[in-house]
Amino acid sequence: MPRISAAELRSLGVQVFEALRVPHEEAVWVAELLVRANLVGHDSHGAIRIPQYAQAIRSALVKPGVPPEIVKEAPAMALIDGHWGLGQVVARYAMELAIRKARETKISSVCAYNLYHVGRLADYTRMAAEQDLAAIMMVNGGGASPIVAPFGGTTGRLSTNPISLAFPGGAPVPFLFDMATSVVAEGKVRVTRNRGERTPEGWLLDNQGRPTTDPNALYQEPRGAILPLGGRAGHKGFGLAMAVEILGGILARAGYASPGAGRFSNGTFIVVIEISAFVDPGQFRTEIDDLLAYVKSAPTAPGVEAIRYPGEPEAREQQRRERDGILLEDETWQQIVALAQELGIAVAAR
Repeated sequence: MPRISAAELRSLGVQVFEALRVPHEEAVWVAELLVRANLVGHDSHGAIRIPQYAQAIRSALVKPGVPPEIVKEAPAMALIDGHWGLGQVVARYAMELAIRKARETKISSVCAYNLYHVGRLADYTRMAAEQDLAAIMMVNGGGASPIVAPFGGTTGRLSTNPISLAFPGGAPVPFLFDMATSVVAEGKVRVTRNRGERTPEGWLLDNQGRPTTDPNALYQEPRGAILPLGGRAGHKGFGLAMAVEILGGILARAGYASPGAGRFSNGTFIVVIEISAFVDPGQFRTEIDDLLAYVKSAPTAPGVEAIRYPGEPEAREQQRRERDGILLEDETWQQIVALAQELGIAVAAR
């Protein structure tokens, strides 16, 4: 697998998006978030998405450069029509608006619809945590990505419906929680497929509802399905997924899982809380650190080096990958290179 520096991957991403007539600022932001995902070890939301985004832009499923529109607004809320802009661009706009409103009203909620794949949610909730705010964000698939089976079911009905929460602390790494409500994010299945590997048992069902370790089962028609989070306790992941479907699909007006659902959209639900309305932010950070230190002081299980809170593993991986570079699957790199060459962009041989 080729090893690429973060700077080189960012530059290539920007060049590809600009060649597809994405405005420069948007191209830089999207490429930045994709590379950030690779750096922290979440390759499922990294450069592997470049060909996918390119196809969406070319097919007019995404309209770069079109500004989002606030269609409903009150002091503590807003509903945004993304007009099918790039997900990362619309989601940043929504989070920035939620932050401004929380500063004014102490708590805010902003929703958005008609936007493409937003990527890794922690990149947005972190924006709030870095400003001494708490944030919650979740997205559905607009009802048009039925790849997760309901608990007890054998065919897909829901999207992976991720949730992220972020809180500031005194430590350099804020508490950043980001998870799919399915047993695994779809992108991790995609990465496994591009590596030519089998998926672990307990991830997938084939199109007959039988357990499988073949990642292609999720992409061939008729499609298989991902299982809900929790294994034997999958009703818990299923319940969370349904909550996201309601908030991101129905409340945020993006569309919910149904037989007639058509176009993929990351229906976005955001809540931002002004911590100072409840407690001094300095005291909050101190108590967060006390909590984390106490939890991390528990004796570790055999084979476990240390207890790490959400956000810590990603920070450690980012340090390593910034130093050593990012390993990309051969298939992923070949797809990116083929796309770049098609757009007239020179790529150094590997």
